[in-house]
Amino acid sequence: MKILLIVFVLMLTSVESKSQGYLNFPLDTIVSDEFYNYRNMAKFDANGKIHMVNTRQFHTNSATREIFYRNNVSGSFVTTRLTHNNTDDNYASFGFDSQGFVHIGWEQRDAGNLFQLIYKNNRGGTFGDSVWITSGGVNKATPFMAVGKDSLVHFVYYTYSTGNNNAYYRNYNFITNQLGPEVFLSAAMTGSENDIEVAVDNNNKIHIIYCTNVNINGGALRYWTNESGTLTEIPTGISANGEYPDITIDNGNEIHIVYRLATDKRIYVLRRLSGGNFQTPLAISPSSIGNPSYWRSIDTDDKGTLFVTYQNSTNPAPRGFFLIHVIGNNVSQPILVFEDSTASYIGRGSSSVAARKEGELAVTFDPTASRNGNVASDIFLKKGTLIVTDIKNPSIPIPKGYVLNQNYPNPFNPSTKISFEIPEASIIKLKIFSSIGNEVMSVINNEKKQKGFYEYNINFSDLTTGIYFYRLTAISDNNIKTEITKKLIFMK
Repeated sequence: MKILLIVFVLMLTSVESKSQGYLNFPLDTIVSDEFYNYRNMAKFDANGKIHMVNTRQFHTNSATREIFYRNNVSGSFVTTRLTHNNTDDNYASFGFDSQGFVHIGWEQRDAGNLFQLIYKNNRGGTFGDSVWITSGGVNKATPFMAVGKDSLVHFVYYTYSTGNNNAYYRNYNFITNQLGPEVFLSAAMTGSENDIEVAVDNNNKIHIIYCTNVNINGGALRYWTNESGTLTEIPTGISANGEYPDITIDNGNEIHIVYRLATDKRIYVLRRLSGGNFQTPLAISPSSIGNPSYWRSIDTDDKGTLFVTYQNSTNPAPRGFFLIHVIGNNVSQPILVFEDSTASYIGRGSSSVAARKEGELAVTFDPTASRNGNVASDIFLKKGTLIVTDIKNPSIPIPKGYVLNQNYPNPFNPSTKISFEIPEASIIKLKIFSSIGNEVMSVINNEKKQKGFYEYNINFSDLTTGIYFYRLTAISDNNIKTEITKKLIFMK
């Protein structure tokens, strides 16, 4: 009932949002039950429909892991179970070919109890027989797959065994059913999430990024591409302490590689134009705030804005899921997507973001729960449009406009001041919401305010201790709507 209440309340909020402290898109529950549903990846197809793949298992029994595929092509989400076995299936990734068909690859144990890569597509109308991409030898680990603009699907993976471990690439032609040779990249070891990935650019060239994981502090980031006709390594400049690399390529063929640096626990983006050299890494998460991790996929919209999600489970930042967007060297502050202030969950898993058009987003995340003494995990979706107009970097001046200031003091007991500034006459709402979206106070409700600075003293004596959000909504005379939301903390 608690999950349903959260969904109902947050579905009443706007689906269009200014860059802000809280992502107030509607919250949809994709799956919530006694199972552990995790490692979900989401993508938009060419028509703006959402597709997902994820792993699902019964509590902590890895032998029950199965792969599930979901889409809302019909208008509501339809689920397809891709595996029906008593073995271990995991690490699913997927993509679309030039005709819009879906291709999915994952890791599955073979008859010899070794992990191998397996693959399906729905070009025949439904997902047909599986194809084994690897076989024999040793375990394969943390695979990733991308679909080319021809007839090839591309796979990257590690070997996982005692002794020497390596990174490999292999392709498969889904028209001729021909499996390409296994290509050795370098010595490398699997770590956890997003150890190795591959992407295809607009010229149908492949780009591979992986971490050598030589110690507990990650390792070198190694990058390969076949832009020249053969698969060639280009130095990234990250020779140590890189972790969890992820890759996406925008419409302008700029490569965006996101990774964490083990030494400072910050997320960085490393960029390269096709045919050029890597730029200087740019830090995109704040310093000394939490421990960002577990992004399952990143994306860029049609305007080239980069979107990255992550989870944090370490103080002083809130324990929840966050979204960052980046334009050039301008980086937004982290936007809180979800925080479990109701203590319904015991942990946070992976998150994923898909982007299209200008700021149209689908963000998925899977918090972990304890139900009836067992571990479970739910998958949630937030979908809407984030209008990126007030993106900022601390070193870049902020354009004058609608401004909602951070309340002061914060935390507070029992009173705090909230101030804002508007650049033109507007209809104003200033409201305060609980952490699950309930309106608890209306400070201003549809009042016409002239250009200027306003400040209000707010008393929380009748409310309980906790985290709240305050939202400024302004509608100008030419009917342009602006919404900004920030967080405040009431501590008795």
